[in-house]
Amino acid sequence: MRWTCPHTRERKGVSRSCPTQERAQEWIDGLVAAALRGIDPEAHTQPLAAYGNANMRLALRGLEPKTTDPCLAGWPLRVVPSLGHLPVTGISNGAVDRSVYGWIADGYGRSTVKNSLAVLVRVMEQARRDGLIETNPAYARGWQSEYSKAEDELDAPAPWR
Repeated sequence: MRWTCPHTRERKGVSRSCPTQERAQEWIDGLVAAALRGIDPEAHTQPLAAYGNANMRLALRGLEPKTTDPCLAGWPLRVVPSLGHLPVTGISNGAVDRSVYGWIADGYGRSTVKNSLAVLVRVMEQARRDGLIETNPAYARGWQSEYSKAEDELDAPAPWR
């Protein structure tokens, strides 16, 4: 898709491969709809890592420094490696769930996972406010019960049959 930037008069473009012509048309329609709402097509297709880095200060506004520091630690160490390559508009509840359960499987503690998830929630909430997404997929539920299951298995492992 190509367009002319109204401010710089520069010709810009974004592209994406789609498996079918219908999916390609859906993608184009999504970009056109976003452009009609005033959203730059490049921002609409921007990966989470780039969007988060560009909007982190805005996403974390209102947090105290003692809260901000642990959240910021999780961004480059866990969030970006697991989800940073995906476009903000392509992040789903399932992708977030798989990332969170992967962090748990890697042995990270509750507070580490919670802080990493908190920064993701804040960035995705900023994307919602910017009009890139309609709902925030980062509100993961039920992940803390995985720690209880792991503790139970350590206390009473299942017998081999």
